[in-house]
Amino acid sequence: MKRNKRLDDASKLPNYFAIIAIAPAFLSVMAYELVEYFVNYNNPDYRPVVGLGMIIPMALLMELYTFFLSRHLNRKVNTLANAINQVAGGNYDVTLDVKKAAPMPDVAENFNKMTAELKSVHTLRNDFINDFSHEFKTPITSINGFANLLLETEVTEEERRQYLTIIAEESSRLSKLAEETLMMSRLDSQQNIIDQEWYALDEQIRQNLILLSKDWGAKLIEIDTDLNPVSYLGNPALMSHIWLNLISNAIKFTPGHGRIAVNLKESGGKIYVSVADNGKGMTKEETSRIFNKYYQADASHATKGLGLGLSIAHRIVELCGGEIQVASTPGEGSTFTVILPTGVSR
Repeated sequence: MKRNKRLDDASKLPNYFAIIAIAPAFLSVMAYELVEYFVNYNNPDYRPVVGLGMIIPMALLMELYTFFLSRHLNRKVNTLANAINQVAGGNYDVTLDVKKAAPMPDVAENFNKMTAELKSVHTLRNDFINDFSHEFKTPITSINGFANLLLETEVTEEERRQYLTIIAEESSRLSKLAEETLMMSRLDSQQNIIDQEWYALDEQIRQNLILLSKDWGAKLIEIDTDLNPVSYLGNPALMSHIWLNLISNAIKFTPGHGRIAVNLKESGGKIYVSVADNGKGMTKEETSRIFNKYYQADASHATKGLGLGLSIAHRIVELCGGEIQVASTPGEGSTFTVILPTGVSR
């Protein structure tokens, strides 16, 4: 592995202590001699030149001390330099022993935090590549396969409609995945919400529930709503993404004949929207990562998606100056609460 020249130079810095060790020894002896001279100014037996003989043993002692100090520091700097070189080469598993890092324990601790974060990002990137390729390859393969069946074989009218339905569904899924990826990229570079207007937030949530009625109706899920009238200044299209995502997720992970509660209220200068279900719930590890881009709690791909929905919702709420809180218990369900500033009343 090619080493970084600057790191190599830095690792040699402690050796310079040995070169200048004579300076403090010489200065300390000179100071001592100056004091002795004034103290023994009237002493005829005083021989100042005798004190100069202390320079050699003092310099040797300083040289010895500096030698061991420089070796100690040199080992520490070399260890750090080697670790940095390994990280630069793509090895994010390297760590430093904080207990043995004196006199630089803070440096070692921060280095370990850095490598842990880099490893997490590296893992996330690899997971995304795997998930991205899987989620995009699957519908493309289906579309290609059923299109070829229609072109190359004799099929009944029922089979033709079935194949065309699958092609339509898979192409719609592919379009949605591409749309979500582009939206996440756009939101990441966006700093403010544009095209804001006053509208009825309670009515928007109610309309989104109606849009998803086919999904929750098919599973015979009971929908319990308590939506107080609230007027909100925001971008209706972006805000709709939040409610559709939270409600569709609740439907997805709630069993048949389950229950979903959607509440909206305004209190203390803030707006609270909660979506609660009695579905499968999540572990603490899952809830801590649920808003990460491309993270999917279901690694088996039993549910379709890229894991961008909650990331998009979280980013929109963040741009609005709000926050999303989540409380979940495995086997009991999850509650997502969106907290938004009310702003200026209409």
